[in-house]
Amino acid sequence: MTVLDDSSAIASRYLMRPTLLIVEDNPAVRRALRAWLASALPEYELAEAESGEEALERVAERAPSLVLMDINLPGMNGIEATRRLRETAPATPVVIVTLHDTEPYRREAAAAGAAAFIAKDRMGFDLLPLLRRLLPLAPAPG
Repeated sequence: MTVLDDSSAIASRYLMRPTLLIVEDNPAVRRALRAWLASALPEYELAEAESGEEALERVAERAPSLVLMDINLPGMNGIEATRRLRETAPATPVVIVTLHDTEPYRREAAAAGAAAFIAKDRMGFDLLPLLRRLLPLAPAPG
């Protein structure tokens, strides 16, 4: 067994494929989103979390390139998780993806530091173009 020193562990972390983190408490929605993104963005590793707390753990472990965050989550909601994530990982953009497309939620998401806000009923139209703008490796449609 090989034990890596801290510098080797850090280097291996950055040699992995870039990661997108999907934070969604509904397993069916999470699976569907993962399958769609795996097909559209095969150069990205996909990670998942079911709660805001788990999202913060995954961000610390994986340093994702971007986080897709639902608002209504068990425990810590997505707005608070976004706020905390932006404090601990300010270079990681967070895109709020939610059923609750209201102006108060949009304002809260912006105040928490979200890079964008997409209603789930618009994901099929808006999410991939947004990800292509925010992610350095995302291919243009072809």
